[in-house]
Amino acid sequence: MSAQPVRRFAHGSRVPGWDEAVDPAKDPATVPDPATTPVPEALRTEIEARMALYPDRRSAAVPALAAAQRHHGWCSPEAVDQVACVMRLTPGYLQALATFYDMLETEPKPAHDVYVCTNISCSLLGGDELLGAVQEAAAGDPEFNVRSFECLGACDIGPMASVDGVYVGPLQTADAQTLVEDVRGGRPVLRDKQLATRAVADTEARARPAADPGDVERSAAGVTDADVDLGGDQPTPDHGEQRPASGERRAAVKLLFDQIDEPGLHTLEVYERRGGYRALRRALELSREEVLAELDASELRGRGGAGFQMGKKASFLPKGDMDKYLVCNADESEPGAFKDRELMQKNPHQLIEGMIIGALAAGANRAFIFIRGEYRLQGDILEAAIAEAQAAGYLGERILGSGHTLSLVLHRGAGAYICGEETALLDSLEGKRGNPRLKPPFPANQGLYQGPTLINNVETLATVPHIIGMGGAEFAKLGVEGSRGTKVVSISGCVQRPGNYEIELGIPARDIVYGLAGGPPEGREVKLWFPGGSSAPVLLAEHLDLAYDFDTMAKAGSMLGSGSIIVIDDSVPVMDVARKVAKFYAHESCGKCTPCREGTNWTVKMLDRMDAGEATPMDLEILAGVQEQIIGNCLCVLGDSMAMPIGSLVKHFREEFETHIDAARQRSETGTVTPSPEPAATLSDTHGPVPTLAEA
Repeated sequence: MSAQPVRRFAHGSRVPGWDEAVDPAKDPATVPDPATTPVPEALRTEIEARMALYPDRRSAAVPALAAAQRHHGWCSPEAVDQVACVMRLTPGYLQALATFYDMLETEPKPAHDVYVCTNISCSLLGGDELLGAVQEAAAGDPEFNVRSFECLGACDIGPMASVDGVYVGPLQTADAQTLVEDVRGGRPVLRDKQLATRAVADTEARARPAADPGDVERSAAGVTDADVDLGGDQPTPDHGEQRPASGERRAAVKLLFDQIDEPGLHTLEVYERRGGYRALRRALELSREEVLAELDASELRGRGGAGFQMGKKASFLPKGDMDKYLVCNADESEPGAFKDRELMQKNPHQLIEGMIIGALAAGANRAFIFIRGEYRLQGDILEAAIAEAQAAGYLGERILGSGHTLSLVLHRGAGAYICGEETALLDSLEGKRGNPRLKPPFPANQGLYQGPTLINNVETLATVPHIIGMGGAEFAKLGVEGSRGTKVVSISGCVQRPGNYEIELGIPARDIVYGLAGGPPEGREVKLWFPGGSSAPVLLAEHLDLAYDFDTMAKAGSMLGSGSIIVIDDSVPVMDVARKVAKFYAHESCGKCTPCREGTNWTVKMLDRMDAGEATPMDLEILAGVQEQIIGNCLCVLGDSMAMPIGSLVKHFREEFETHIDAARQRSETGTVTPSPEPAATLSDTHGPVPTLAEA
């Protein structure tokens, strides 16, 4: 059994020497000779089919390496040479990619992959213990590759695992043996706990029509609609009745989540029966300027984190006869975020329709969905939906007889959180390592393939059909000033009913945490909460009565971000939270810029030293100072994404940090405790120890 964590060196690669200077005495790299490099016909056909989808063949490099890995079991030198031969690239170019992306294996691996999430939300519920139990159950079996994994985008079913791409959870340590035995026996893994069988947590959004046995999204995971509970209650966590905690409120408005569990909604037939693509037909009757006017009137702000208005963003693309691009950022990897996963899985045509209208507004003729590689089920569902839309005339040349033409390609990533940053995503989509670009130029002027590019999040684009359907001004009546419309909120951590809920922006945060998600377990209180995913500065229980909207969260010193609330109750030490957050961002740093590369590593090592009893309270000043030096000084916001929450934790919980440091020093001096590394630790030790205060 393999159980090694993914290691990264300072330059972002998983192998040493990638950033060493080239040896000028070496012969230039060459492309493998087809005459001496035999390629299996099935692999060649798959690679060539992928290459045909892109304007630049290099965009197919990561999908081609993934195909070679499926054929050979790993990205072996032979596999890399075969890909290089077909794509007419050098093996070194492809090896640089393979060492960057976590899902591409550069060493032989066992047949079965079991990724156990040990990030913050799952860890709070026993993710680290689950990892140990699965490792023990699979011990000695060479067919199992069991390892910790950063957030898999399923915090609502934590603690959870991905077993050969199938998501299962919530899991207990007692499930580990059954999981392993199911894999060995060739059976569906923990059938009753598969994500594909799970109803939406938002009970007000559910539908209860007769089951449709042809539901492919569940059959893709080895289950049928008979397995899906669409009733009011489910096994742990409880999804019972949701009651607001701060008084009566009007009936919730459901746009994106309206009857989202209706069987077959992922198919074109059911989507059209429910009025799907009517908004597109209306948009095609309007000019680009009129479509933009509706988006402007809606005041729709981006739902991916930045919160920039979509209408204004689309208007920035230049006019003229040139290739323009629309890219959907579906690389949902922020710890605590999982809303896009449910939207793509259960209503993919809503996203596709929104992209077609969005492309019309931007004048784009080529579109791509960049989906994280771990979302295998959601990717399969989207590919099927794209094929349906193409066959029905909603995609392709002269859509529905109009002058609008659009191609749409689903592009699967290969495991790199940094690709959620828009310019890193573009580099990855072009077949490169996912490194952020220096801005300006901005993507609207010079983005994908150096052409004008509009980049939006899944939820943002999925909202577009509703805006066109009801009118921008009508949509703007929902929510509050500066935060119009509804928002899908992902809530996880120490709550009784984790999951996705569609809320009207501006309701009290308490209504979400307590009224919808049930609050912390009985006897516990909210200690702190992340309003917008793990990158948001934390707030306290006293902030729960604030309105949950973009501007109010910003005024409170945090941000709404992606709308991913992580709740920490009073049983959790703040040091544990800080270490989990810091280790995630240090692991995911691409290593391109110094403040992020060095700052994230320093932060982790300082926190580890505090936990090991090797620090003094004065080291908190260094910790806080490092965060200040990171913020605003990186190529992208990844460094800030660690520095902001860590800085806020020190600000709000300095006394607890000092108490922890003193207690750890006392234990260390008496020799009673020697902290052991977490199973999820994946950091390189290439920088050596962090200086003490005196050394600094």
